[in-house]
Amino acid sequence: MGFFSFVGDLISDAVSSVVDTVTRVVPAVVSKVKEVAVKTISWLADEAEVFVGDVQKIWQAVKPHISKARVALTTLATLAPWPVVKLMAQGLERALAFLENIEHHPVMGQLKKAIDWVIKHAKDIKEKVLNDIEIKEAEARAEAFEAAMQQVPEAEQPAVRVATLINSYMLVRAKILKAVNAGKVEDFNQYLRVRAAQKLLALYEKSMTSIETLADVDGDMIDLMDISACLISDAPKLAIEQARTLDNLTTRHFGKPVIPFVFEEMILAWNVELEQLEANWKELNQTLARDKILAKRLTLAKRLETLNSEEQVVLNDLVKSVETDAVKLTELENAIREKCNYVYASEGFLQLLEKGEEGLCAEGKGYMIERSNEVGKLIIDCAQNKKKWDELTEDQQSLIVDFANIFEADCRARTEAFTLVEVAA
Repeated sequence: MGFFSFVGDLISDAVSSVVDTVTRVVPAVVSKVKEVAVKTISWLADEAEVFVGDVQKIWQAVKPHISKARVALTTLATLAPWPVVKLMAQGLERALAFLENIEHHPVMGQLKKAIDWVIKHAKDIKEKVLNDIEIKEAEARAEAFEAAMQQVPEAEQPAVRVATLINSYMLVRAKILKAVNAGKVEDFNQYLRVRAAQKLLALYEKSMTSIETLADVDGDMIDLMDISACLISDAPKLAIEQARTLDNLTTRHFGKPVIPFVFEEMILAWNVELEQLEANWKELNQTLARDKILAKRLTLAKRLETLNSEEQVVLNDLVKSVETDAVKLTELENAIREKCNYVYASEGFLQLLEKGEEGLCAEGKGYMIERSNEVGKLIIDCAQNKKKWDELTEDQQSLIVDFANIFEADCRARTEAFTLVEVAA
């Protein structure tokens, strides 16, 4: 089971509220459909390479778009340093004055060093990018802050808390940048965790620019950092309460529960790669058409007169390339057709969780709720048993195709928005 499948299980009760309006109409049907929808997109992530191919190829296709989001993590914003940093510095000065009297305490000594570092780098908080050694040091500072929080006077604890968040922010941001800059990802679950952490960090940055008092640093800010740090860690594990908190955060701040919030990124990545394949097909098709015309011209010319040696070599090469490219074009066409069906079908499950029955009915798509149950079970069966597209019966293929066709335009629109305005947001 992948990380987000585990998260989906933890917050199944919370996710069920997405279409609570439906439960008043057809509770038994909707409950089962939603359960299948969550399981389906979880299976699609865990077994994605069965459906849409090598994760590394998809990562290379989507990475240019993901890397654009680094701008928000590396460029100094017009409102930086954040207003709250000045207040934090004042509070930390008082905390340091207190610490000078009890420096003999080992925890206090560690906290003093941590505070010194944060004050030093607070002014360039959005420019400073930690290297590998500094990442380790930031992790040690996080432990020092946690251990000493209750040791400083209550009046100065909010300032120490802000310092803790700044340290966490720089740590998480550095790990995200490191992951994005990496040459590859382990699997789709790692990709989804990186993207989720990236989006949460952007929300954190936006929130910090508007905070004017230490008291404004609420539980959301702390939860954002704790959860983001977990998502980007090598061994992520959320507690039940953290999973539900994450669901609440994405619902309040992004307008969607955590499952569609996370899996939207999977569908976007698939469709970006799919569009790249379609561009490859178009280019190869044009090349093949051109080579066919040239080969035909040379073949006709050969009937009228003997070709010279260079012309004969060209004709021989064209005949071989036309044959080879025709096979490649057919294979690419089949791969695109198969991937289209799974990617667009996934869009349908995502919309079921995002909009619910009421929203889909308003768009004239309410009829797909029961159909999604059948399609979801079929896709899960394919994932569990490693079934390829050509192993499905004609009726099974038609079921998925019909379902996918409903959501093709929506999926393309979602991807277009992602590639054009994601960074600006």
